[in-house]
Amino acid sequence: MITIICLCKHLIEIIILIFLIKLWMNFSIENDHYNFFIRFIFFFTKILFKYIKKIIPQINKNESLSLIMMVSLLIFLKYPILILIQKRNLFNYNIFFYIFISMLTLLKTLGYLLFWLINIYLILNILNIKNNNFYNILKIFVNQIFNIIKKFFPNIYNINIFLFITNIILYFLNNLLMDLFPHFWFLI
Repeated sequence: MITIICLCKHLIEIIILIFLIKLWMNFSIENDHYNFFIRFIFFFTKILFKYIKKIIPQINKNESLSLIMMVSLLIFLKYPILILIQKRNLFNYNIFFYIFISMLTLLKTLGYLLFWLINIYLILNILNIKNNNFYNILKIFVNQIFNIIKKFFPNIYNINIFLFITNIILYFLNNLLMDLFPHFWFLI
């Protein structure tokens, strides 16, 4: 049972993360058809939308709006699906509880996405692997985060430690929310 819950949780998380990356790419990156990472994300979301379009036929009118709708739907349904698999009973809570859990799930998923994007970017910088398509996309994403954080933290002797500070803050927030909501933080 734990294996099925873990498999479903990670499958839903991967789909949500790919939809969030696609949504972020729609707003920040122009269509580069030669970049393999962009092609992979477009191909994967096209496959998912093909199956989703069978259920909801009007979904492909506006791509960004449909991505936002799918991410919010998956985030809202993630916790009830996992509870249904675990306890075989779903109707213990009211709708406001599920909306609150959805907000926490969105917060955790965005933190998870930022944490891993920054870590992969830092590892590629340390290993000096900078001339590939994936690094270019990561650089665009991380520079957008970097520009927001740079406003709050000044340079310390021309050393850029913003990304490490961001990872420490994300790690602290994850542990804080884990202590505040221990019953369902691991499940979402």
